[in-house]
Amino acid sequence: MSVRTAVTALALGSSAYAQSYTLSNPELANFTIIDESFKEILGANASIELIYNATEPLFHEGPAYNVSGDTLYVSSNRITLPAGQVDASTSNQTIKLSVVKGISSEDVSAITVEQLSPSFNMPNGGAAHLGASGILWTAQGTKNATSGIYSIPDPVNNPDQSFPVVTSFFGNQFNSPNDVTVNPADNGTIWFTDPNYGSSQGLRNAPQLPPQVYRYDPASDSTRIAADGFEEPNGLAFNSAGDVLYVTDASKSDTNPTGTATIYAFDVITSPGTFVTNKRVFAYAPSGIPDGIKVDSKGNVWSGTGVGVVVWNAAGQMLGEISISGGVSNFGFGADESTVFVLDEELLWRVTLA
Repeated sequence: MSVRTAVTALALGSSAYAQSYTLSNPELANFTIIDESFKEILGANASIELIYNATEPLFHEGPAYNVSGDTLYVSSNRITLPAGQVDASTSNQTIKLSVVKGISSEDVSAITVEQLSPSFNMPNGGAAHLGASGILWTAQGTKNATSGIYSIPDPVNNPDQSFPVVTSFFGNQFNSPNDVTVNPADNGTIWFTDPNYGSSQGLRNAPQLPPQVYRYDPASDSTRIAADGFEEPNGLAFNSAGDVLYVTDASKSDTNPTGTATIYAFDVITSPGTFVTNKRVFAYAPSGIPDGIKVDSKGNVWSGTGVGVVVWNAAGQMLGEISISGGVSNFGFGADESTVFVLDEELLWRVTLA
């Protein structure tokens, strides 16, 4: 499936770099080098391989990787119900949660996708539990079903068994939780974003709360607002030290061209109490909106955007892209940072950095 091809990448306004990498479909997925330091991230033998081609947009959000089962859990984009099926509570839409098995297999034909049946409604973002084999998932809910954060304790053996972690804030239903992560430096607290997408997309009723970022503390079973002042808080991630939080604010669209497409950074302070402070603009998406976001062990910030997965260093300098035709909503690392799984709606890509 793979071929060797030369990648010519134009730096912003500067001369072109030329590199050779392994690309299975160079017309759809490529590397764009903006700063020389991106070559160090890619390594000498980087590759992009198309590992699955679905007939529906199964690869949209999540994703959560489970190393023990070599499995990747992903949620689909909104899918219109088949003719004859009606569900007014979701405006005749559904979202599928799937597991990709054998995702690291060298034999692409051995990779399989199976649909799951969780007990929560309209899944979106997922993340691994801290120090556990389970995964967390956001549930956007429906007009009739509550939204919130859910846990799947044993995704390998019992992927359909889940339980609610938090489903309301002082009696108010969340709008449509979008992404979730765990802060390793804050005793395993669970942080999540709650934009208004569910209402605007016909999944939820009118919002009861502003679009905000929340912090749930399992030790005290308490939830509080961590940050507000967003238009549509979307993805979120901590650096490895847990002392910087990045949040993507994504309201820009074809009908709202001046909406936000910004990544904000916050400092996290933990004594006394845990708060975020010093909000600042970290970066602006070069195209589309910044969606899913991750921070690698060296402090580089990765985000899915309208051009693919863009990488910035900790100073906010854009280094390069995993350029994907049509853009990327989300992506995730595998067992380590040498593997990146890129979600491209019907297509699933495996990027190897070496």
